[in-house]
Amino acid sequence: MNLDTFVGQKEIVFALKKALKNPFHAYIFEGEKGFGKKLLARVFSKHILCENKSSCGVCKSCRLFEASSHPDFHIIKRQEDKKEISVESIREIIKDLSRGPIFSDKKVFIIEEGEELSISAQNALLKTLEEPPTYALFIITCNNIERLLPTVLSRSIVLSFKRYSASEIAKILEQNGLEPKDYIVKLCKGNPKIALDFYNKEVQNKRDYIFDKLLCYDGASFDLIKEFESDFEKLKNDFEFLFKNIIYFLRDALFYKKTKSIELITNTDKLEKIIEFSNKHTISHIYKLLQDFMILEKYPDANVISDNVLDMIFLKLSGG
Repeated sequence: MNLDTFVGQKEIVFALKKALKNPFHAYIFEGEKGFGKKLLARVFSKHILCENKSSCGVCKSCRLFEASSHPDFHIIKRQEDKKEISVESIREIIKDLSRGPIFSDKKVFIIEEGEELSISAQNALLKTLEEPPTYALFIITCNNIERLLPTVLSRSIVLSFKRYSASEIAKILEQNGLEPKDYIVKLCKGNPKIALDFYNKEVQNKRDYIFDKLLCYDGASFDLIKEFESDFEKLKNDFEFLFKNIIYFLRDALFYKKTKSIELITNTDKLEKIIEFSNKHTISHIYKLLQDFMILEKYPDANVISDNVLDMIFLKLSGG
């Protein structure tokens, strides 16, 4: 892949193409997780390091890059056993920078999940951003730009990634050898990673499991609430996925209950289940349940699940 074949983010790609001959020393790629920030950072890096600035795939630099052995290209990320990207990691970058490039005219450093940089690491990086060597190029990918210091932001060019259009999502799926499905293009809400994840069998199984549980729900069964308790515990690392699927399902059921039309339904592959659910419950019941889950969606943290949050879920499900 190169800048010409990268799908989406046209304004950003255009800006990066213009910068190939004389790039700024620091870029921040910010936006929602799954928007292709890391991929575009690698694509741009390959262009920068290429002897022809074209990602030719033929020159020595491109061959080294494709073999993941380019000495002038480095990716920095949080270590699995650490909570942050440490100041020591940044000091290693600074040490490496003192030696200059080996094969290219630039040394490129991608810092992934830049919001995970500790404050001391950001301050250490800041010194280099203020007076960078002419051959230094930093690309920081970031899902939460608010966690970066204003001084780091002010010394970088910030490029904000936007949601993808339906046609762009379809093209990305085709590039990955997948047949674009209407309900997936709708459900992913312009996020390519979510769209690609839908083709994962495990994800599909989780979705079916959630929908089947909702179909069993009668609004009063204590035994079912206890089943939900164990299910939520098993899925606590997928709370965002869990709640979004429940909310979209309930919205579809509400639309169908009110209109008896399938035109507004998002989960078009699950029409039978949606119709069955809507036939079992009143409009007011579905609407209340939808409201409850939309409120609950804002509570859980993917990393910290409290008993209070789970108790609230069970209370809402039981009609309390």
